[in-house]
Amino acid sequence: MNKTKIAIFAGAAIVVAAALVFTINTNRSTSTTEGRGAIGVPTPSPVTTEINPFTHTASIPATVDPSTIRFEQLKAVELASKTKTTTDAQDCKERQFRDPDGTNCQSITVLERVKAVEAVYSYVGPELATGESIPGRQTFWVYFRPEEVGADGPVGKLKRDQAAALFQVNTFRPMVEQKVVDKQNSRYCEGNYVDGNWVQKDANCHDQVQYISQTVPSENWAVQVDVRHPTVATR
Repeated sequence: MNKTKIAIFAGAAIVVAAALVFTINTNRSTSTTEGRGAIGVPTPSPVTTEINPFTHTASIPATVDPSTIRFEQLKAVELASKTKTTTDAQDCKERQFRDPDGTNCQSITVLERVKAVEAVYSYVGPELATGESIPGRQTFWVYFRPEEVGADGPVGKLKRDQAAALFQVNTFRPMVEQKVVDKQNSRYCEGNYVDGNWVQKDANCHDQVQYISQTVPSENWAVQVDVRHPTVATR
């Protein structure tokens, strides 16, 4: 083989190798782009959630006088039992570069609803630190399956005392785990107030605060509403 043929073959090999490298790089780049999406962030799949909307328990502040709880209204409603949560990846990405406005980049769509009976109760507003109460009455809601209530006829047409007689209300303070300061094993730096500001005697001193877990009464009343059986109200 003469020198001219060798040069031709060598040149062809270089062209083929360059084309192969270009093809590999192009495919790798395309594959990465397709996997990441147009904005470089994978789009989450929608999340479907099953919900049990029939809640017989409500929570109200422990400073409320339970004796002020009063039945208000009974009515038929429809509640969400299945939802779909969709995340807008583009919106979430954009929120990283602007001040949060308190809204969510997720949207929730109701897929299924169920019939329910809503019982509305009210109570005198909770007491404040000054010993006064929030003016007016606050409300809470509990929900039942229609067959649980067992009313004779549409619940919305029952008289108030008849509807109230369908239920029994109990309140209790659940015990909860809470972290509190361990006063015996905590150490605080000495100092005093100067012009309303706390000033430490030793600027290099650091408070050593220890915590322990204790079981304490909750800051809220749990209000349990049960259907009286076999009481059936009539119009």
